[in-house]
Amino acid sequence: MKKKATILIMALMLSLTGCASGKTSSAGSTTENPSAVTEEGSVKQEDDSVSDASVSETSTVQMQSTIVDETLTSMLKPLDSIMVVEFVTSFGYNPNDPVVYWTTMYYYLCLYGPRASGTSYDKDEAYLIVGADVVREVGRVLFGETVVMPEIPETIARISLHDDGNYYVKNDPRPDCYPEFVSAVKNDDGSYEAIAQLTDVHGKILINHSFHLTPKSSVNNLLGQQYYYTVSTAGVG
Repeated sequence: MKKKATILIMALMLSLTGCASGKTSSAGSTTENPSAVTEEGSVKQEDDSVSDASVSETSTVQMQSTIVDETLTSMLKPLDSIMVVEFVTSFGYNPNDPVVYWTTMYYYLCLYGPRASGTSYDKDEAYLIVGADVVREVGRVLFGETVVMPEIPETIARISLHDDGNYYVKNDPRPDCYPEFVSAVKNDDGSYEAIAQLTDVHGKILINHSFHLTPKSSVNNLLGQQYYYTVSTAGVG
């Protein structure tokens, strides 16, 4: 009887061992499944990375095509002067026309001349007194570095050259319009195609122009700030 009982106990132990082995195998297969899930997850992450890279590349292309920084937005002052001339007189941008040249010069000096180096007002504050070096620099920014400054036409009364070598600019209020820099697109040669506009107090667009801006050969602080570009052309935006 003891021998039979021993045999039965051994058989039972073998049976239990087999069950335990089966459970280990089952747990092993369960362990393999998370690996499969992890592998699928890594594929999904890779797809997300590709998607992010595409978005990043698109954003980079857009940033390369449209660039606006302070070296460009500072050009709003000369662009403003050019647009104000058209708003007030209907004269288009033309560096070769002495009337347009000096009318544009007048509006720049009237609006922004007080920032320039060495400027002052006469005792009645009716005229801004501006040195010849400042006027020449304004001409470079407004009309490019190759345009020769013409003599002031007799029809221009609000700016004049005095015997002391200084220019006297009539101190008038700003016309009822306001400038806004819209955008700038860089060309391969380092120049820019910029768009600016004038609006009224209600935001209505009065003038909208595109401007070709060319890098200056040198930069200085004569005008109270550094201008890195000159205006080459201006027209309807």
